[in-house]
Amino acid sequence: MPLEISFETRDLRTTCESSTRAKRALGELGSEALQRVLADMNAVETVAELLEMDFGIDISIQEQGMLRFQLHEDISLYCDANLISMPSPGEALDWAQVTRLKVVHIGSSK
Repeated sequence: MPLEISFETRDLRTTCESSTRAKRALGELGSEALQRVLADMNAVETVAELLEMDFGIDISIQEQGMLRFQLHEDISLYCDANLISMPSPGEALDWAQVTRLKVVHIGSSK
């Protein structure tokens, strides 16, 4: 079963699902990069598999469970691990157990 992707807002969902909308919002290169990242998310079962692909995904130190995918220049896709309960502070998140991500922002910074 592929990684389950949800969206913080309907607007984000529409941008991710409509190439026309993504091109308007992110430009041609940003839109193409977004589509590649989303396709890669749909090709794996866990976030650990994405991390193994070595996209240069940044894992936030400040916000546990937050990932940043660099799309183009100053445009990034921000996702949260969509877990029922996060590990306690100081405990490592086991990305092999994360099968759901929530898209929370697309832009220059969260």
